[in-house]
Amino acid sequence: MRRVWFLAALAAVLALVAAFWFGRPAYRHYKEARSMKLAQVALAKGDDRSAFLELRVVLAINSSNLAATRLMADLFDRGQSPAALGWRRRVSELELSLENKVLFAACALRYEKPPFPIAAQALEEMRPAAETSTSYHLVASQLALKLSRLTDAESPLESAARLEPTNRLHQLNLATIRLQSADTNIAAGARRALAALASDPGLAFPALCSLTADGLAHRDFAAAEDNSRQLQARPEATLEDRFLRLTVLRESRSAELTAALAGVQRECATNSLKVAQAVSWMSARGLARAALEWTASLPAATRGAQPVPMAEAECCLTLADWAGLQDRLMGHRWEEQEFLRLAFLARALREQNKRDGANANWRLALSAASKRTEQLLVLLQATRAWGWTDETTDVLWAIAGRVHAEDWPLRILLSDYAARNDTAGVYRVYQALLERHPASVELKNNVATLGLLLGRDLARSQALAREVYVAAKTNAALVSTYAFALHAQGKTAEGLKLMQSFPEAELHRPEIALYYAVMLAGSGKKNAAEPYFAAAEKGQPLPEERRLLDQARKGN
Repeated sequence: MRRVWFLAALAAVLALVAAFWFGRPAYRHYKEARSMKLAQVALAKGDDRSAFLELRVVLAINSSNLAATRLMADLFDRGQSPAALGWRRRVSELELSLENKVLFAACALRYEKPPFPIAAQALEEMRPAAETSTSYHLVASQLALKLSRLTDAESPLESAARLEPTNRLHQLNLATIRLQSADTNIAAGARRALAALASDPGLAFPALCSLTADGLAHRDFAAAEDNSRQLQARPEATLEDRFLRLTVLRESRSAELTAALAGVQRECATNSLKVAQAVSWMSARGLARAALEWTASLPAATRGAQPVPMAEAECCLTLADWAGLQDRLMGHRWEEQEFLRLAFLARALREQNKRDGANANWRLALSAASKRTEQLLVLLQATRAWGWTDETTDVLWAIAGRVHAEDWPLRILLSDYAARNDTAGVYRVYQALLERHPASVELKNNVATLGLLLGRDLARSQALAREVYVAAKTNAALVSTYAFALHAQGKTAEGLKLMQSFPEAELHRPEIALYYAVMLAGSGKKNAAEPYFAAAEKGQPLPEERRLLDQARKGN
């Protein structure tokens, strides 16, 4: 009897254990679904803060919840926070689609500084598959426009118009671009076209936006005020449109500004995302001190909720109030944005020459962000904006280690290293690219050439040079790499024989002439090498190539 009781008790214990372990996923799923529903209800009510908190719960339970990630991206985008870029990137990771990649590029374009390297690289990588995507062409046009390449901006819009010939919005976009033409007749025609489009109920809103911005750009404040007033009166007007109206009043030095700004502040006061938007607008227009005074008067719950602390920190950056920034950051924790608090603290300490503390906090910031691509992207925007070259490089390498399917971080690193004449850095990038694309003859050639120049991993560099030669025996530039590898092994005569099989015109190309001149000089034919030395000087030799030329000329 006792044995039966024991077995029954054991069965009961096992049942409880099973209920705990097997019931746990079900409970987590229930909690995830419940928080998701609460977030959607909060968003429908305009309660962004509650939605943000519920979405955090969802993502803590399931970091791969696509719907929650997309809503988080929307929230940060609405709050005009650079953190939106990371969330858009995460969406494109969770759902591989052209549309998500386009949204990521568009987001990068909003938050990057010129020349918009992330947006440009993202657009370039999707270009072959995006010729039939209207949204791709629209973002490509925006990039060209922001780079002041008006002709390049028109071409994608013309492609969009061909894809959707009945969509008058493309006509509106073309007219908006032509407003910026140096040809006053073209600009005037665009202005008339937009005024006509403003009478179309479906296009009035964007047409008025374009005309308001045009009035601001040309300091035609009467037109800007009239159009912005019409814009605000429309039912689809948003908070951003009220900020545009404030910008017009600010630029025109209107007496209406004080009352209008106070009205917008009252509208935003109980919503942390809207508060952050207002603070960012004020900071960007020389009102950072006034923005901090305003946030100090807000309820603690609103002021303490992100992204308000981030917006206040940006105000301190604008004011160069490094001690004040440090005081705001010390002793606090920004939860999911902790990495950014640490980065801001590193900046505050560095500006006060507190190098050890700055470096320690930077390492903590990078470590805190290193497991999430979206957070690394936010750090990247910060370090680029601050001009932190070494730290930008650290972040790009960290991103490259996470997004193995995409080359854009490595391409940006390549550009950065090349701009600094850092050949060792360029070599490191090409090695990483070759690991991803082991069949690429071009990458093999680049790794081989730089390895030989730097004296790195010579056996592999020589082996790669031979592989390149076998694959492309008729390409003089690639064969010159193998010839140089032979020269480095003391087989200069063999290298020269390979080079002399090409036409004279090929040998005078700067990138080929350099190595041919070095080999000729190395075989004792310095007079014969002189024309090729001269040809090599017309190129842009790397520092290591420059040293190689100098040594060859001196006979070292």
